[in-house]
Amino acid sequence: MKAAILYNKFFDHDGTNRLIGGVETYLLNLAGLCRELNLETTIYQWSNAPFIKNFDGVEIRGVPVNHLALGKRNKALFQEASKDLDKQRDIIIFGADHVSVPTDSPRHISIQHGVSWDLPVEYMTDRVIVKYEWAAKLKKWRSITQYRQCFENCKNTVCVDYNFLNWYRTTITREIEGHHIWIIPNFSQVASEEQITRRKYDNEVVRILFARRFERIRGTRLIADTANCLLGRNNKVRFTFAGEGPEEEWLQERFASEERVCFQRYTPDKALDIHLRHDIAVIPSLASEGTSLSVAEAMAAGCSVVASAVGGITNMIIDMYNGILVMPDSNSFLNALDYLISCPELRQSISSRAYHTAKESFSLERWKQSWQSVLTQVMNG
Repeated sequence: MKAAILYNKFFDHDGTNRLIGGVETYLLNLAGLCRELNLETTIYQWSNAPFIKNFDGVEIRGVPVNHLALGKRNKALFQEASKDLDKQRDIIIFGADHVSVPTDSPRHISIQHGVSWDLPVEYMTDRVIVKYEWAAKLKKWRSITQYRQCFENCKNTVCVDYNFLNWYRTTITREIEGHHIWIIPNFSQVASEEQITRRKYDNEVVRILFARRFERIRGTRLIADTANCLLGRNNKVRFTFAGEGPEEEWLQERFASEERVCFQRYTPDKALDIHLRHDIAVIPSLASEGTSLSVAEAMAAGCSVVASAVGGITNMIIDMYNGILVMPDSNSFLNALDYLISCPELRQSISSRAYHTAKESFSLERWKQSWQSVLTQVMNG
């Protein structure tokens, strides 16, 4: 039996560089699980020209669809993958619902990665549309309609959180007949009990970590303002910005003269190590979050997490129990960080509960068990 995973990008569209992101990491682990279940697995993606790559034992095929109109690329990708499959035995997994096509097949699965349109229109389109209120409202309406349709394309859907499903239920007048939905939260590698025991809680120096892709929607400017204020009034604080992205140069310039701020890059397999070296992790996203991989990684390493109360993050954190939820603005983050820094006992108890939450709910093992159940049900009809 075979499994085809369809996505718009795993490598760049020339097949040169592997892209590093939450969805790409998710699909690579899903492909690995499919192989463990003896499914011959291939990832198909959009490309400029045909290519075949191998990454961690998984074949990635570039399908040249970029010359087509945007709305026709998913269909062309689906048709190309289908040529290699037996529709009675094999399965297709749409790596994200926005690359799905309408299908009634019981052997197709779509993945819904969370609400991504809960943000101002200025982040979604060009300034010309933002200038006119009626155009902005139309853009929002079209996006909402499009994402709802993407969800309804496939009769089998795995959602990463309940936030999307609750939103969706407010938009429908009736349930879709025969639509099977599973909720499987995102995952992280979880530290061992020994690694957590070795953690040192140093009240003289508090290390704060921002480990995200450097984009405005992920809160780079918000947390830069917060860090600037915090560093100005607290000598024990150290900040680390770990990652890369379009805001990197801006951040580097902002803190060029600040010795207590450092920058570094890391690969996904090093996420646990870098979190274990920090006390507090900040996730200041403005919007567009499922069950955040960054939150899961921080909790799994026993960090105290301060996060925006957006999207699927609210499915992960109970405020003041296993983390702190705040509004996505710099003052809210500043107040929460001030409070955590001044209460080391609270910081330690929150980090302990965060670790045990991740161990029980967001481990890779639990994620694999849940997905194995779904795949078995689909393969068995």
